[in-house]
Amino acid sequence: MVHGLKLKKPLFYPVVLLLALVVALPGYAADAVSAEQAAKVYSDNCAVCHGDKGDGQSRARFGLNPPPRDFTSADAAKTLSRELMIDRVTHGKPATAMVAWQSRLSSAEIAGVVDYIRSSFMAPATPVKVTSVTAAAVPTTPMALGKKIFEDNCRVCHGDRGNGATWTNTVLDPPPRNFTSPQSRRILTRTRMLASVTHGRPGTAMMSFSSRLSAAEIAAVVDYIGSTFMKGPVIADADMSNMAAASDSGHGQAMTGMAGAAMAPRNHQTPAAVDMKAGFPGDFKGDFDKGRLFYMDNCSTCHGVRGDGMGPRSHFIEPKPRNFLNPESRQQLNRPALFRAIFLGKPGTVMPAWGKVLTPQQLADVAEFVFQDFIHPNPDAIKAQAEVGELGKKKAH
Repeated sequence: MVHGLKLKKPLFYPVVLLLALVVALPGYAADAVSAEQAAKVYSDNCAVCHGDKGDGQSRARFGLNPPPRDFTSADAAKTLSRELMIDRVTHGKPATAMVAWQSRLSSAEIAGVVDYIRSSFMAPATPVKVTSVTAAAVPTTPMALGKKIFEDNCRVCHGDRGNGATWTNTVLDPPPRNFTSPQSRRILTRTRMLASVTHGRPGTAMMSFSSRLSAAEIAAVVDYIGSTFMKGPVIADADMSNMAAASDSGHGQAMTGMAGAAMAPRNHQTPAAVDMKAGFPGDFKGDFDKGRLFYMDNCSTCHGVRGDGMGPRSHFIEPKPRNFLNPESRQQLNRPALFRAIFLGKPGTVMPAWGKVLTPQQLADVAEFVFQDFIHPNPDAIKAQAEVGELGKKKAH
């Protein structure tokens, strides 16, 4: 018997070794995910930051510093090996919003989603010959570079014409600088503008760009602003009067009648001055159940099912989502204020401007749910309302 085992030993060990290698090799695991499963892992977990197209153009990018990785860029193709990406997804990346996924995804799912990203979004890491068309798309002069930087970073607040974007003039205090005004032309020297772009402006929404732009890029955008907006005709500050015309959501006409009531600049009311019985602009009546359905599908991931700002995505969002349960929210957020906040979003955060995609009635619906369930609830029913499992179930008030 012993002799028989010795005869089989040379065959036994190679077979065992081969099986072990097959199981261990990436891509050969028994539980390897399919391409469809990998795509779903990306859609469910990664697209919220990296975007549906892998280019980092998500709503979350405005609240993340540094911003999410653009997998479509030449830099990503050059620097991100498959092994590095698997390590980043597994263990996270320090000092960024990229968290470790090893406790949520299996090793097969991590490998699968990395391969999905590489095959779907990332160009082959091979040298690309610059043609005349490619060269023409790259800014070749300081003025062209300044224009591109302004369009990519500045016009969201300062507007296409340099006189302040419509929506930011309403929600930012103080509003963005109108570069075309006589005052700006009088007090804004080139040195002062360079300092403002480099270091930001305390007490305003003007942030520092020293970590995003080089000194040459800052100089280029300052010179572009000076030559384009500060030497032409004076343009009045933007206001809310053209909000309806600017909207591409198909319901601008309905918004026109509400601009004065819901979109007016905030007047720093004290909590005692807020009328918590005020109705929605345009006499809309919110539907609680429809609003709850939308909130749970679109808002709870950040604001939480209880409205406490502790949704699953809140942990890697900065600044943090609104906590509707705290005293300040409950004292100041009446129906018009909620309608306005949902319509306009909040600049500098991941809170989008839902007025671009929702009708006024839908805005009123979700605002009504937030108001009834979190801001002004029945104290004896708040927990039951927030956690009810059956969507659309009638609530007791």
